[in-house]
Amino acid sequence: MARDAWLGVDLGTSGVKVVVVDSESAVVGEGEASYPVRSPRPGWAESDPGDWWEATVAAVRQALAAAGQPRIRAVGVDGQMHGLVLAREDATPLRSALLWADRRAAAELAAWRGLADTEREALANPLVPGMTGPLLAWIARHEPRLLAEARWALLPKDWLRLRLTGKAATDPSDASATLLWDVPADTWSLPALRAAQLPADLLPPLAASDDVAGVLTGDAAAELGMDPGTPVAVGAGDTPAALLATAAGEEQAQLTVGSGAQIVAATTDPSPVPGVHVYRTAERAGWYRMAAVQNVGVVVEWVRTLLGATWEEVYAAAGEEPDRGGVVFLPHLTGERTPVLGMTGVLAGLRLDTDRTAVLRAAVEGVAFTIRHAAMMLPGGLPPVVRLAGGGSRDPRFRALLANVLGVELRPVRLRSASAVGAAHLAARAVGAGVARPELHYEPVVSPTHHKEIYDVKFEVYLHHLRRNNHPTPENKH
Repeated sequence: MARDAWLGVDLGTSGVKVVVVDSESAVVGEGEASYPVRSPRPGWAESDPGDWWEATVAAVRQALAAAGQPRIRAVGVDGQMHGLVLAREDATPLRSALLWADRRAAAELAAWRGLADTEREALANPLVPGMTGPLLAWIARHEPRLLAEARWALLPKDWLRLRLTGKAATDPSDASATLLWDVPADTWSLPALRAAQLPADLLPPLAASDDVAGVLTGDAAAELGMDPGTPVAVGAGDTPAALLATAAGEEQAQLTVGSGAQIVAATTDPSPVPGVHVYRTAERAGWYRMAAVQNVGVVVEWVRTLLGATWEEVYAAAGEEPDRGGVVFLPHLTGERTPVLGMTGVLAGLRLDTDRTAVLRAAVEGVAFTIRHAAMMLPGGLPPVVRLAGGGSRDPRFRALLANVLGVELRPVRLRSASAVGAAHLAARAVGAGVARPELHYEPVVSPTHHKEIYDVKFEVYLHHLRRNNHPTPENKH
């Protein structure tokens, strides 16, 4: 007889991960599949939702087979936050999805800047062009015909759930990251919608992350190899889903390193903080603050590819003895979110004797400095010990460099596919099932060494180059 299990689907920026979780919170099956992110023009970032669906089908079937075809009692979804999918009633997308890294809507932010102070403060977030509201305003301005054809303006995971169930919905954790959400009031912001001249009826109904949004349709179930009528939870954004799985509390901070980096901490106070995001959790109440850095793994990969280096060469360079001078890299190739650092990268301090290793090391140092810079924006900064997660932080040489740059102890935690596991927990909650908390496996704490003093000096050089290039720093950003 097949055992009961829950399915978690994590719709990421470049790929989908699926886990099958049993009642002890053990991951008994996994699957994943990738899809491209396209940039038809500089500063644009798009994906085809059709690619998302094909990858989801492949990853679900892979995970179910690995788990021995258990009886899935419910499905949970999470996904990359921000972004926009314009869709018809039947989930047919009207164009490619616009993603969080897209910068085309910079001019549309003027509508948000024109809000009254109290109305803008209620959004509790920096004005970022890749959020759903500005992207939707860009569509309204540049592609009004498509807007007129659309029934729904959806976040990525909400489009996927519509494709699964035929029912539209969103949850507060994703809605609060749109610049269309009144964070203290926990509802859509009518002033923001009016200022951007956006139709409110395009926004989906709201429900809690652990509510049942609908059930698998017959067509979706057939493609996935599952039973029709299986309940599907509303779900959450990927970061709050991961926080649900790792149970990070208010007295803790968690740094997750991947293509970008996020420093998050739960809070009971949703008051806005300059340069810092405030979003709802996947729980029925509560918020978390986030300092978000866009340019981390994606930039190191760009430098690695440009120089034809292997990842071993990158990490070997990171593990070398640091010097107080040398090359400095400002890695802001896609602009930046926290802190607001400008639009371009800078490579400074080059000399005739600068070699390939020095540039590779500067790239890793540069992303670490940007993470430290972002952490300075959090109220109170970082606590003495920070939980470390994410695939981009696995190499011990990078961990050591990061601990020295941040000046705190890092406590690496191992939990594969934390966001997908969090989504599976929401699925279990939606049908009233009890699932144990995931068991977290901690690796040895990484402490700063005497190299911290050198990195303190180099960080000041980094800030100096920011000022020279007219990028705001904590001292001159206002």
